[in-house]
Amino acid sequence: MNIWFRRRVGLGLLIALAGCGQAPQGIDATTTSPTVSSGASLLTARDIMSIEQLAPLDPGTYFIDPDLDPSTPLRVVYEIPAEGWSQWIGAAKFNEEDGHVGVSIATVTNLVRDGCDSSWADPPIGPGVNDLATALADLAPFRVSSPPEDVSIYGYRGKYLELTVPDLPVEGEGNNLRFTGCIGGRLKSWVAPVDTTPGDAFYGYTGPGYTEEFWILDVEGARLMIAAERSPGSPQQDLAEQDEILRSIRIEP
Repeated sequence: MNIWFRRRVGLGLLIALAGCGQAPQGIDATTTSPTVSSGASLLTARDIMSIEQLAPLDPGTYFIDPDLDPSTPLRVVYEIPAEGWSQWIGAAKFNEEDGHVGVSIATVTNLVRDGCDSSWADPPIGPGVNDLATALADLAPFRVSSPPEDVSIYGYRGKYLELTVPDLPVEGEGNNLRFTGCIGGRLKSWVAPVDTTPGDAFYGYTGPGYTEEFWILDVEGARLMIAAERSPGSPQQDLAEQDEILRSIRIEP
């Protein structure tokens, strides 16, 4: 199907729709080859996991091994377009007044049982793209703001969905904000390879209205998740830079 465009509601940023799913503007969803050859891009890219956690990033080219297993070939290369971003399994930009925006890249292995219960799902979710998409869409107490749909992006097929944090009770603000109905005051969701202790999971939610867009792809048998995260009221410049990161992504299996 042809690529057409919609506008992220309230953000003023164009997003391309590829096939029946959603793709950041400028991505050729039908191309399987990256814009730079694998050897060249990895030679000039810096391993994001070799940098101190949450340290400031210089603008430039980075890569991540999403499953943290050097024996497997999957790598994801991307560009940090401006100063102000920090190390993460992708990149994150923090703003004391407006929360943060981020891009997360991982081979998600599981979810928590419930967003307010830090215990992992047991048995773990299945290994397929549909397994993760369905489990995320069913994860309480998150609200599904865009249900799972087929997507073709970065040269691979998978699922797209969007979740939003509902109007949960909270106390405090900024880095001290706590979800009062959640264990430890933290709302959690997906489990990445960096989460090695039972109960570890992503908990970067800054309050009600926080939104995550997920692209879950089958990359030659590996399940890759790319997530775009944003607090409500995030500055438009931060969102534009986030979109640049998403558009720059090259998957190198």
